[in-house]
Amino acid sequence: MSRKFVNIGYITRVSIDNLNSSENPGNMVVLKKVQDSKGNYFPYVSGQALRYYLKETMNQLGMKITKLDKNGEYVIETKSKGDERYREILDNHPDLDLFGFMEAAKGSGKMALRRWSPVKVSPLISIFPWKGESDLLTRKKEGQEGGDLVKVEINTFNFMKGNIVMDIDAIGSTVDELNYDIETVIGPEEKKSRIGYLVDAIKNIDGGAKKARLLDDLTPKLVVLTLQKAGTPIFLNALDVDENGNVKIEYIKEIIDEFNEIIEDYCIGIRSGIFSNEEEIKSEFNDKVTSVNRALDRVKEWV
Repeated sequence: MSRKFVNIGYITRVSIDNLNSSENPGNMVVLKKVQDSKGNYFPYVSGQALRYYLKETMNQLGMKITKLDKNGEYVIETKSKGDERYREILDNHPDLDLFGFMEAAKGSGKMALRRWSPVKVSPLISIFPWKGESDLLTRKKEGQEGGDLVKVEINTFNFMKGNIVMDIDAIGSTVDELNYDIETVIGPEEKKSRIGYLVDAIKNIDGGAKKARLLDDLTPKLVVLTLQKAGTPIFLNALDVDENGNVKIEYIKEIIDEFNEIIEDYCIGIRSGIFSNEEEIKSEFNDKVTSVNRALDRVKEWV
């Protein structure tokens, strides 16, 4: 059986933020970042944080999100057990269907009820290195005059890139981990609705730490979407921007050409006024280029 995957490579541009903090020693808020072999630091947002932002945005758009109890376990609306419980969870909890779950089994020798997420989310990582910049705030305690200065590391005027892959066949279905048999649980209209919520959440993603004083815009400014026969994350190393703000078109062209055997269709969305070579991108890819949100809406047509 031919499989269907949607791959979304994207670039966003940030202004001033601390989207994801690391461990904070003393009066310092450390930016989450990684170091390359040359010693440069690159800020990033973890895949876990991005999945939370997507869930939060879907909830803002109207999707019901599964609640957690005081022990951090999902509040599941079914009393059944085993395979029937699993199917009812997929049917009644759209967020767990999309992003997966694990429910610990009570009693020794029993396997946990678990679902691999049909939606894979890469970390969002900066394209340019961190410049060592920081902001200061004042943390005041009760009865204290003045207050303590707190240093907040910030990521400024940077591009960030990420990749999201959706296993379309697995959404709304059970997938046997041993023989990969797929059994549909929900109807086609409900499946389209869930994917529609996810796509709209990507278009409107609202998230990031320190929003109260470092609010920033995470929405994609460039997207490259492919309908694929395999779930290969082909854009993870293919999206880049040079120091003059030009998207490196040659990398995208090479990837689309090299993986043509698994790519069934593609389109590119670009936001105006962000990239220096915007007109060159439109000229190079012609009718495959549209606005970011129209490009993302192609996903709804593909499924």
